[in-house]
Amino acid sequence: MLIKWITCKVTESQKQTFSLAQEKWRPLEGIEGFLGQIGGWNQDQPLEACILAFWEDIHHYQAFMEKYHDPIFHQSGQCQTYEAISVKLFSKIVDMDERNILDVLENGEILRVVCAKDGMSATEAMLGGVVAQSQKNSIEYLSASLWKKDSSQVNENEQPPDYSVILEPAWRVVKKGGAK
Repeated sequence: MLIKWITCKVTESQKQTFSLAQEKWRPLEGIEGFLGQIGGWNQDQPLEACILAFWEDIHHYQAFMEKYHDPIFHQSGQCQTYEAISVKLFSKIVDMDERNILDVLENGEILRVVCAKDGMSATEAMLGGVVAQSQKNSIEYLSASLWKKDSSQVNENEQPPDYSVILEPAWRVVKKGGAK
């Protein structure tokens, strides 16, 4: 599985326009190899949008980038809605515990992401999660987990997340027929 981690810096005046443009990525659900996408606003940096997308593999993702990305991007009007963007690609290593993050894309309310040189352990309150390795830098990892709002507090023994994202339900796109 390929995981795409996107962060976008916006200005206060761009925030609503960015959100509306992000809602227009619904055509993803019909693209071969697409598994799902979630996103929202970073709690600690309210002018930072965070998006996590899942693809079957690099080949499906590359086909999407070649054929579909630019038309969706331009039709959404997203090009003028942010000041800076960061895109990183990761390859899935393992699911955290037995809980597959794709199984809970539609239920999560909080996304916690840690970008580190080691993984993150699962807890019972977590809905599901994944650990992935950077496609560019073999010592860079991403741990992503989904939580309900009332269970997203970090225990004092846990590594605090680099990103704690309140998910926007309207940004959620899940493959037609489910995320599997």
